Amino acid sequence: MRNTITPFVFAAAITLLPAVTLAQPPGGGMRGNPEQMMARQMAALKEAVGLTEDQEKAIKPIMEAQMVKQREMFEAGPSDDMREKMMALRTETNAKMKKVLKEDQHEKFDKFQAEQRNRRPGGPGGPPPPPPQY
Repeated sequence: MRNTITPFVFAAAITLLPAVTLAQPPGGGMRGNPEQMMARQMAALKEAVGLTEDQEKAIKPIMEAQMVKQREMFEAGPSDDMREKMMALRTETNAKMKKVLKEDQHEKFDKFQAEQRNRRPGGPGGPPPPPPQY
């Protein structure tokens, strides 16, 4: 009896192992961990707006503070005014970032922000993207 159960257990382990390892992508989900997400955002912003090294150093803490505040809002749980709070945070962050940018970079920054908002399916405020298929 023992000899017949062992192959079944082995076959089940081999079958289920790939499903378990693919259940959650490494790095905190499909977007990665906060550091990876910040690096991608900074690289995209640098390319779109043409940030100098000094501007990058000034903008990074502004973006990090926004991420911390967003995380705190999400951890506090849903609320009736979450959308308004998020929009106010984004407006505040953008104003701080524009103070760091040169006048000729403001239009590029606004265009970049609009492109980021429109990347979601259904446009700004549209439904979230479908979950990844594995």
